[in-house]
Amino acid sequence: MKKYLYLLFATLITVGLNACSPDDNEPDNPQTETPETPDNPNPAPTGKTLIVYYSYTNNVHSIINDLQTQIEADVVRVEPTEKGIDYAANNYAIGSALIQAIRDNPNDANSYPSIETTIDNLSDYDRIIIGAPLWWSNMAAPLQTFLFQYGSQMEGKNIGLIVSSASSGINGVESDAKRLIPGGNFLTPSLWIRSSQTSNCHSMIADWLNEIN
Repeated sequence: MKKYLYLLFATLITVGLNACSPDDNEPDNPQTETPETPDNPNPAPTGKTLIVYYSYTNNVHSIINDLQTQIEADVVRVEPTEKGIDYAANNYAIGSALIQAIRDNPNDANSYPSIETTIDNLSDYDRIIIGAPLWWSNMAAPLQTFLFQYGSQMEGKNIGLIVSSASSGINGVESDAKRLIPGGNFLTPSLWIRSSQTSNCHSMIADWLNEIN
């Protein structure tokens, strides 16, 4: 009987030691959840990029020249049909009248000034970057004409917006772009470059490209 009890006791000790042994099994991996990554509002460009811009004072032209050193893109500069217009004459009376005409009847093609710029291959581009001067809190009138004519062909494309102004905010320009390209996928944020920042815009553009790419 004693021998039987001894064997039983020895068996229990062996089982207990094995149960506590660190070599028994590998530890379980921690049960952590991988958080869902929110949808990226700015999908990375997968195809060709087009830059469309208008520039009267050449501030936007300088910005676009710098942008071209940082990305590969085709460029279209919007040009009015009538040359040599002095939009600044008489306290910018001509430019102000053009903007007011669009505000009064934004759905009427006759409200927009004539431009000579055309394009027939918008389907080749997945991303379009628009360089826009601000006129009286709105997008410059000739550029509005281009988008009025071609905005419907930009549906589903990724649209980036660069705005130049002296000091006024760019909300009005953003609203014009979304009105004229109602089906566009607008990348956020827009890039606002004040006139005083034009000569040093390189790093601003680089930072913006990192945000939208």
